[in-house]
Amino acid sequence: MADDGNHLARARAFHASYAWRQACAEFRAAGGLAGLGIEDVERFAECAQIVGFRDEAIAALAQAFETRAANGQVRPAVASAFWLWEAYNLNSEFGQANGWMARARELGPDEAGDEPGWLLITAAYGRIAAGAYDEALTLLARAREGAARTHDADQLAFSTLLTGRALVQSGRLGDGLDWLDDAMVRVVAGETTPRVTSLLFCAAIGTCQMEVRDVSRVREWSAALGSWLDTVPPFGGPFYGNCLVYRAVHLRLAGQWAAALSLLEEACQSLAQGAGIRLVGHARYELGESHRFLGDFPEAEAAYRAAAFAGGPTQPGLAMLRLSLGDVPAAATGIRRALGESVGPAARVELLPAAVTVHCAAKAAGEAAAAAAELGSLAERFASDSVRASHARALGELALANDEWQKALPELRQAAGLWRDLDVPYETARCSVLLATAYRGVGDDEAADLELESARDAFTRLGARRDLLEVQGMLRHPDIPGRHGLSPREVEVLRLIVRGLTNRAIGAELFLSERTVQRHVSNIFDKLGVNSRTQAATHALDRGIISTAP
Repeated sequence: MADDGNHLARARAFHASYAWRQACAEFRAAGGLAGLGIEDVERFAECAQIVGFRDEAIAALAQAFETRAANGQVRPAVASAFWLWEAYNLNSEFGQANGWMARARELGPDEAGDEPGWLLITAAYGRIAAGAYDEALTLLARAREGAARTHDADQLAFSTLLTGRALVQSGRLGDGLDWLDDAMVRVVAGETTPRVTSLLFCAAIGTCQMEVRDVSRVREWSAALGSWLDTVPPFGGPFYGNCLVYRAVHLRLAGQWAAALSLLEEACQSLAQGAGIRLVGHARYELGESHRFLGDFPEAEAAYRAAAFAGGPTQPGLAMLRLSLGDVPAAATGIRRALGESVGPAARVELLPAAVTVHCAAKAAGEAAAAAAELGSLAERFASDSVRASHARALGELALANDEWQKALPELRQAAGLWRDLDVPYETARCSVLLATAYRGVGDDEAADLELESARDAFTRLGARRDLLEVQGMLRHPDIPGRHGLSPREVEVLRLIVRGLTNRAIGAELFLSERTVQRHVSNIFDKLGVNSRTQAATHALDRGIISTAP
């Protein structure tokens, strides 16, 4: 189609104002690739890639590469090859991605006689993936030097952030975060183009969330991402969809669950179009997590299954879902399998808090203790308040599982305080529920009720329906320990005494040693003021501690 004299001008104006869909339509009306000059082909490629018109983007990028290469313009040709590499990687077509970078390397040095920066950056990705961090850092230093010389803001920010990631993954967290912050200041200042801006936001937030566990930075960069997204039109495709996932995770942490769920549904739809197939599994997993927290268990299960079909993660969310549904064996099997497959501290620190909770429920004391100990060692490595909070909670859960109420209290108070300081309301409320159990264990019913009332208010605000029902049940039926002064474990033992079980049989039922059972029986006699098992059973039934005889 021939240009009527206005289509091309409108296309350029739309491109400049970030109205990418409209720009694509006008570039097509201006004659499409066959009728565009090389700079407009590159503009069309950028717009098509941003909005997720993958086939058109690849065609435009390939044409731009061929034209620039034929004219001896190495740097812009390699830039097109880099974006082809990115497009194919996003769709898990790694052979095609590597093939384009091989073609780019064949062009040789750029106009200044240097190795092109995008080639250095993609090579550094490979070295980081192989764990060759020092080699990656050397490549990235060369990329930064070249970007500074040529005033290429995209390459400078990209190589700076990747330097931070390499340092983080090598264990040098402090240095890595300094570089990462440097890169993100450039991004927030608007120095980078939209494609690079979206990629670097996702990379920075993902690094802080998964590899550093730095909730404060996740919140800061997610808020900045939200501000940027509010200034540009919704653009679809993998860049937009992945940004939405990270923004949604931030909103969920902050307690804005309905908004997070809406964004995740939009992200899944955007990423499922084909251009972001490698990313959709993560989005569907996070959608499952949001449904699980809200108590929508069928929807959560469906999302986890969809995540698995897309090659995404399912744990620890699926194990926690099974635990909520009362299927403790399935929860334990799932978390054991995930831990057995996990490699690296970032993956394990994601799983270990759930492992402690699940193994405590399964009465697998040894596995729970081992998971808590490993989490403690990782808390030292990460130096993150969120990991410290998870470790303190894990220690509190272990103490509760052993009826060590006094020992549990300081750990759970520390965990609650850390989550409160990080402004993560759901985790704070879950710690309040555990604290209530410990307070009742030491006989402080008033403190327990205060914690439960605080948790009830938080769960009501969040919309956490299943958690709310749990708390309301604990407030209505304070079996543990209520006015009788019995701990939760002592109530379990007393219930089995009423059934006529011996100490040895009680131990087998509750996975306790006979000596531990004897200690509980002695405590029950003292608290109830009785001298025999028969008196204890009669007292329990008469006073309503145990509702009915078996």
